[in-house]
Amino acid sequence: MLNNLKKELISFMKDVKENIKDEEDLFYITKRMDKLVDGVIKETEKIVNYKENEVNEILKQQEKESQKLEELKNKVDNLYADIYEEDYEEGFQITCPYCGTNFDALIDEDFEEIVCPECSNHIELDWSGNPNDDEPNSGCSGSCSKCGGCDK
Repeated sequence: MLNNLKKELISFMKDVKENIKDEEDLFYITKRMDKLVDGVIKETEKIVNYKENEVNEILKQQEKESQKLEELKNKVDNLYADIYEEDYEEGFQITCPYCGTNFDALIDEDFEEIVCPECSNHIELDWSGNPNDDEPNSGCSGSCSKCGGCDK
């Protein structure tokens, strides 16, 4: 765009020099043309600077939005991990009710039983209960076959 303008100005000045024979008139037109070109350049610079500032503001806003989007993505990833990945990667701590051995197991709710690595007894897994039900004095009647009764 500016190259076309420059070519047009050069062509215009060449045409003026070829067609204006009076030296005073040529000098006057040349000086007036210089002022006009300076004015056009100054206004063009103002427009370019204004547009540069607009673009810079848009880039700053885009950077802020990108940061917000990244934070939101991290939150969604964390929610996904909380909902779908739970503690399966870490496994569960299981205490064998027969021999008392503690061991970790990478299991999920599809498992109904697991074999103790120490005594080889099958341990039935109950996913419907509250994990705190096995705490002492939690309402155990002492009638199950897995323990020796409660400390009531």
